[in-house]
Amino acid sequence: MKLPKLRKTLRYVYFRSVRVHGRPREVALGMAIGLAVGMTPTMGFQMLIAAALAALFGQSKISAALGVWISNPVTAPLIYVPTYTLGAWVLGCPLRPPQGFLETITDLHDLTASIFAPLWVGGLLAAVPVAIVGYWLTYQAVVAYRLKVRHRRANRRHHWTWSAHDGWHRVNRPRHHKGALDG
Repeated sequence: MKLPKLRKTLRYVYFRSVRVHGRPREVALGMAIGLAVGMTPTMGFQMLIAAALAALFGQSKISAALGVWISNPVTAPLIYVPTYTLGAWVLGCPLRPPQGFLETITDLHDLTASIFAPLWVGGLLAAVPVAIVGYWLTYQAVVAYRLKVRHRRANRRHHWTWSAHDGWHRVNRPRHHKGALDG
């Protein structure tokens, strides 16, 4: 993906995240839930799982659905290789495929033991710090964005004027009502 397209995509995700309705805590916890689910090997069902968990805990379902997009076809190798490695290390599994890997794929028990178990363990372990950092960043971004919007709205109600006595200062703008005659 080219840099301008990546920047545009990241900007879209940022603005979509901070403009979600709800309290900042709900939005941030929804994002944390989505990020945590995004680290698990449930691709294809992640949005459903994240939205269901967010609804269960009373958090923002929209931000949870946005959070799972951390794992997508482009980022999946960047997420699942380290999570598999972490899970294999914790479980004491070898990092290379077992002998007769193609035959192992056909046997569900061996497939679960050699691939899915390390992916799940690593994904769940990686989900905790990712969710914590995601919560904090999202909370800060939502609060900062809302303060910025509030400040802009407050400044629209005033205009700056200069006087020799006070220097530059804000003055309330006169309110014009529809149908009012300007005298």
